[in-house]
Formats: sequence, C-alpha cells, structure tokens
Amino acid sequence: MTMTNLLFSHEQLLHQRFLQTDLGQLYLAVPFERLASQIPAPKQKTSGLGCKPWLDVKGGIGLLILKHYTNLSDEMLVERINTDWGMQMFCGILLKPTELIKDRNLPSKWRGYIGRRLDIDKLQKELAQYWNPWMGQTNISSEDATCYESRIEYPTDIKLLWQGCNYMYLLYQQYRKQLKLRKSRTNYDKYKKLFLGYQRCKKKSKRKEKKLRKQLLKILHRLFELGIGLKKKYKIHLSHKERKRVNTILTLYNQQHKKAYGDNSKPIKNRIVSLWKPYIRPIVRGKEVKPVEFGAKVNKLQVDGISFIQHFSYDAFNEGTQLKNAVEKHKELFGGCTHHSADAIYATNSNRKYCTQNNIVNNFVPKGKQKEHHIEQSKIMRGALNRQRGTVLEGSFGNEKNHYLLAKVDARNEYTEKCWIFFGMLTANASIISQRITAAQQHARAA
Repeated sequence: MTMTNLLFSHEQLLHQRFLQTDLGQLYLAVPFERLASQIPAPKQKTSGLGCKPWLDVKGGIGLLILKHYTNLSDEMLVERINTDWGMQMFCGILLKPTELIKDRNLPSKWRGYIGRRLDIDKLQKELAQYWNPWMGQTNISSEDATCYESRIEYPTDIKLLWQGCNYMYLLYQQYRKQLKLRKSRTNYDKYKKLFLGYQRCKKKSKRKEKKLRKQLLKILHRLFELGIGLKKKYKIHLSHKERKRVNTILTLYNQQHKKAYGDNSKPIKNRIVSLWKPYIRPIVRGKEVKPVEFGAKVNKLQVDGISFIQHFSYDAFNEGTQLKNAVEKHKELFGGCTHHSADAIYATNSNRKYCTQNNIVNNFVPKGKQKEHHIEQSKIMRGALNRQRGTVLEGSFGNEKNHYLLAKVDARNEYTEKCWIFFGMLTANASIISQRITAAQQHARAA
C-alpha cells in the first residue's frame, strides 16, 4: 500500500491531528454550521446541474477566513490549499492525490457570492451566542469609529477628469473600430500633452489647475457628444459595466462643471473620488498625518476584546450619534450593559442623559459640581474605562489593519469590500477566541 493510500484511509485520525494544530484551534472558534445556515446555497449545489463545486457555503466561509489568516493572495492561497491537507480540512474537503484546484479566482468568486448575501446583524448574533462561553464581563463595552481605507490612488480633480477623458476616448475608438470606421479626428493628443505637462510641474498653482480643468471639461463634453451621435446612428448597446462607468463619468463631469463655472463655496455632495469605485467617499478624520481617508467608515462595538460592527457606511457620519444604537446592539447580543466607554466626541448632552436614565456608568468627564465622596470613585472608574478603550479597542484597529489585510481593502466593489472587512474582523476575533479555547483546554487537563 502506498503512502498516499495510508494517508487518506485514516480520515478520522487525520481530523483529530488537525484539531491539535493552530489551524484546528481556529476551526473550533468558528461556528461554521450556524454561519452557513444564514447564507443560501449556490444554485448548482441545490439543483445538481452543472459542474460540481469544490466547496459548499461552509467551505466558502472557511476559504475567506484563511485568506485573512494567512495574508496570501488569491492565487497563492489556492496553491497552498492544493498542497496543505490542514487547509483543505479547514474548508471541509480532502483532495485526492489526483485532484487539483485550478481555479485561481475561487476566493474572489466566493467573496462576491457571500458579499451579495451578507447580513452582518444575523451573522454577528450567531457569533456572539457561540463565543459567549469564552467571554467574561459581557456587561462592559466600549466603542469607537475608524476608516478601513480602500486601495485607490489619491484622487485629484485633474487626475479624475483625465481618467474620464481617457476612458471615453478609448471606448469611442473601440466602437468605431468594431463598426469598421476610420479613427476619429479629435484633439485628444493635444490635451494629453497638456495633462502630462501639468503633472510634471512641481508647483501646481490654482490658476493652472483652474485653466486645465476647463480644458478637460471641454474635451470630455466633446467626447460625450461624439459618443451619443455614434450610438444613435448605429444603435450601439453598451454593456452593463460600460454603461455604469459612463454614468459615473457623467456624474463627475456635472460635479466638476459646477465647481468650474458655478458656486464653488459649497462642498460637492456625493463627490466622486474614484471612477472604478464610485461608492467611495472622502472621510475627514482630522489626523495630523492623514486628514482625509477614502474607504468605509465603521463604528465598532467591543465587548471583552471581541469586536462587532455596529454601523457600516461608505458615507461620512457623526459617530457621536451612534452611542444609543451601540448600547442597544450590546443588549441585543449580550443582554444588559452597565459600563460603557467611548471617545470625547460621544460625550454629548443627549448621550449623557441616556446613560443616566439607563444607569450606565461611562468615562465622560462630569459636568458641574460633584459631591466630594463621589469624585475619587468616579475618577478611578473613568480611568479604568479609559484604559480599556485606549489600549484594547484602539489596539484592535492596528491589529486588524497590520495582520488581517485591513490596512488597504483590495476588493473591487461595495459588496466584496463589505465582505472583506467583515471577514477580516471575524478572523481577528476568532484568533482571540481560539487562544482562550486552548487555555481552557490546558487548564482542564491540568485540573
């Protein structure tokens, strides 16, 4: 009998060996059955038609967790799964010696499938119930907001306008070539030289920017006219992707035209900062090094070091208004909340009144005169809550961004980006729970 036959004939022993590894401990920290019950199975899995998929929903969830746990690219992750039986068992499969997963886009496909069916509230409720036995002091919570940046180049008005001009020109010439028409005569090369010359300038004055903005708006308007004329004459049908991109460029044109020729004092509403990700908005964070960030803003609720998404939005919002919702989320997941800590921006009169009415001890600096015997006790409690928030909660932001692929989100659309952030946080939480499970098992063996 060959070595491979011996290996795959003892799956039960192999599973026991798998649970003794670090990856096996992480596997025990994730309720795969509960999470998979909240996501419908793919059609080919239920109908039996088409090619048999490599993974079911549980395997897809495991694959996305492995993505953030290993920090590998999609292609490298598939390569590792092909050669690592531990990763295969984490995804609920065990490849035969002759089997090989050749689909390098498998993680991306599952990210898209799960992302469009992702209900964060339902999944987090299942996770809280499963993790509750390994959590202590679930009556104490803290919250703060952060921005998980999307991987886009830093946007400027001139750069965005040129990208729009370049896309419209290439699209227009592509359809002329398909229709076997000669190449259109436009001043595209002239404006390309103007743009490149502006980009080479070390000091880009407002006067030069204003002049070039008007020039690019002029050529972009001309390209729109040529495209509309060609579409009407030859009844061209754009693809869904092309139509979506053209609509984004049209929105950008209207915004920049208003800035160039209209009232420039008011901020642009729903400002486009990326043609490829039109849902991204500028998030003003007020940091010294990075005053503006581009990505999803998340208000995070943390209980005993375990983080949950309380509010997720691609638009900027005032996190100070989310305290009541965060406390309600805490009650929904773990029951009553007796202690709550947050940043100074949350210390509004409305939030203070809410905490007083619900007997919630907080870390806000009290207003007015305090009784002497309460001053010292209140100061000690505020200090403890501030340390909890300032070390554990703030530290979790850096931990997720540095070790779980959340420093820059590489997803391509709003659904996969949301899924990317959720599974990055889930993996960080599962790593903490797995350590607690291991410690509990060691303690039980020692006893």
